[in-house]
Amino acid sequence: MDYEFWDNCWGRPTQPFHLIQPHHFLTQYFSTYFADQERVLLPLCGKTQDLNYLAQQGITAVGVEFNPIAVESFFESSQLKPRIEHFDHGKCYQADHTELWLADFFELKQQDLGLFNRIFDRASLVALPEALRVAYAKHLVRLVKPGGKVLLVTMDYDQTEMSGPPFLVSKLEIEALYPQSKVKELDRFSILDSHPRWQELELSHLDEVLYEIQIN
Repeated sequence: MDYEFWDNCWGRPTQPFHLIQPHHFLTQYFSTYFADQERVLLPLCGKTQDLNYLAQQGITAVGVEFNPIAVESFFESSQLKPRIEHFDHGKCYQADHTELWLADFFELKQQDLGLFNRIFDRASLVALPEALRVAYAKHLVRLVKPGGKVLLVTMDYDQTEMSGPPFLVSKLEIEALYPQSKVKELDRFSILDSHPRWQELELSHLDEVLYEIQIN
């Protein structure tokens, strides 16, 4: 993980990967995948409004983020005053239906976070270089109950035009990362016009792709 890169990113006022509203795939597929859940994990979540969206539906949203600027910004923008508990691996900020861990995701275990039927990976896997993606997938699987599902959002673009992050992660790679799982593409959506940064790069295409990963 390039911590300095992400420190610099969160120090800037705007980012193309941060949305000021809940992610459209989360809201679109909420009733199908999340409505009956008690807890949902959002790894490497930044200051995403997905946490607030899930909490407003009465679901405990459990986020993990290593950058203190992002964590503090989330609570400031959400006007929440969390309780803070200190643990061996970091801090846990708790507000109504929200748990946000300020910690290294790789150091958190089942006894810290618990197990989940649903994980929403909107910006985690695509933020990691290839060398870390295998370790990330193995670690994530340890937090999923048998039969649980990961809703994964990836990026599809021409790698000769952009190198990432966000990195391109293909379906073939996802199947290799989760070899004992069923992987299905659910949806895709062009985000070329969603931020000036993408327009500056003059990309031929830039799609967000949603996958369902059923963990066996």
